[in-house]
Amino acid sequence: MPPIGVAVAAVLFVIGVGALVIRRDLVFKLLALGLINSSTILLLISLDAQRSTMAPIVPPSVMTDVADPLPQALVLAAIVISFAILALALVFVMVLAERYHTTDALRIERAVARETKP
Repeated sequence: MPPIGVAVAAVLFVIGVGALVIRRDLVFKLLALGLINSSTILLLISLDAQRSTMAPIVPPSVMTDVADPLPQALVLAAIVISFAILALALVFVMVLAERYHTTDALRIERAVARETKP
């Protein structure tokens, strides 16, 4: 049976994809992308969780199983990169909202189509 973290990550992923497909508001779409990313990070953490290991900060004289720090570093890098991408996307949404006075993706698409018509 999979750990509870894997099941929670799957539920959060499905909710995020559903919100991404159903909602038209760009801010909600960004929140859904953040939820999908968080569920992926939770999945990686849950799969690598091992209760019988110690932190890799131990004296050399202690011989015990230590956790591999590489997945932890990769997850930390993923969190930072995700934050930067979501912040940049939010700035783009703010620019679109200022220009078209809406965050509705369909209205913005229609306005762009009217602007590009000859």
